[in-house]
Amino acid sequence: MSNTCNDCGCSQGELHETFCTKERCPFCLGQLVSCGCISKVLSLSPAEQQALDEYIDDEKEPLLSVNERWVKALNQKGRVAF
Repeated sequence: MSNTCNDCGCSQGELHETFCTKERCPFCLGQLVSCGCISKVLSLSPAEQQALDEYIDDEKEPLLSVNERWVKALNQKGRVAF
């Protein structure tokens, strides 16, 4: 195992950069970018789910606030270090 993440470059024991493809989900321990917990944990509205599924611009609503809520939920649960 490498001492640094080959995606975001964090060191062992540090948190990955937000939304790093190698980060583990603290809710299911699966790969965060593909686990699907975001929909369940945040109880996304149909419009939010559609924006997430289609990955419409994340610098605009509704994904902007979805991502902010998701980061808050991840931090509250306790993000998984590398």
